[in-house]
Amino acid sequence: MVCLACAEGAFRVLGYAPRTLEPNRFFLDGLDSTWSVPDKELGWINRQGVSVSIEEGAVPMTFWSHGRRASRPDSTNPSGNAPIMIVGGSNAQSYGVRDGSSFPYLLAKQFSDYWVENFGNGGFGTVQTFLLTKRMLKEFYEGRAPALIIATFADSHVVRNVSDQSWVYSISDSAGRYVSPPHFRIDGPEFSFHPYRTIGLWPLESHSALVTATHHTWLQTIAHETAGQGIPVTRHAFNQLSDLAKAHGSKFLVVVMEDYREIAEDVFKDAEFPVLNCSGFERTAPQEYLLGGGGHPNVSFHEHFARCVGNWIKAHLLSPDNLQSP
Repeated sequence: MVCLACAEGAFRVLGYAPRTLEPNRFFLDGLDSTWSVPDKELGWINRQGVSVSIEEGAVPMTFWSHGRRASRPDSTNPSGNAPIMIVGGSNAQSYGVRDGSSFPYLLAKQFSDYWVENFGNGGFGTVQTFLLTKRMLKEFYEGRAPALIIATFADSHVVRNVSDQSWVYSISDSAGRYVSPPHFRIDGPEFSFHPYRTIGLWPLESHSALVTATHHTWLQTIAHETAGQGIPVTRHAFNQLSDLAKAHGSKFLVVVMEDYREIAEDVFKDAEFPVLNCSGFERTAPQEYLLGGGGHPNVSFHEHFARCVGNWIKAHLLSPDNLQSP
């Protein structure tokens, strides 16, 4: 006991402190900034209603049922139009810009003969996107295959897809506990799936700097030191999405929206599906294209995304052979 007490004192002198629980403000009930609700499979999903962005402009963002971000004036489904499904993380979600300024909304205006739905969810990686897409093809589209499924990519998704410790430390639930999102890992020659889980505190962690440091060391060196698997796992996750689209007779497109580390070329090397790189301004002109100069894409960037994706749709979806939904 004396040795443990001395070790505790030494850790505190070195600057370590007991774990302080910091609830995720996006998951707390009753806040204007809350945009999500818990989901047992996905971890979380967009909450129906209006949420206010915490970034520059503090704009309202409208979400409909099934976690959809508003992509037209009302949620009525244009039943006669061929569907286009957009999935991905916060860039697809269009966090931080008004409904009418988001690239899915702009695409819906440009291609009025199509039915555009935006299922982007903040914080999602490719694995969560795959699970959500699979669910919505069954529950939302009810057997009516989208003409096109667009999956967005940001380089930050690579660590999310393996639940690396760098991402685990970035997210918490409404009680402040770390969480591990659903992800894949490489176990021998196989990819194994790991479901969403909450990472509970170790005994005395909220009172002991020694226990906190030990737990963090375990997370960083053993349980969630998985960044090295990120690129092959991300390839696998996108292949799963591509196969899912193919099984439903849908065209599939990956859109690179953010690539600070310029790793997209490695991730999508030899991909058997089209990859459209619309990124770049986040590196070359952040003051002009990011909220506050360093946040999510701003209105100008979303206009660029709409032009970039729109040009692809004109070239690959609007030919006479592709005007009807599969």
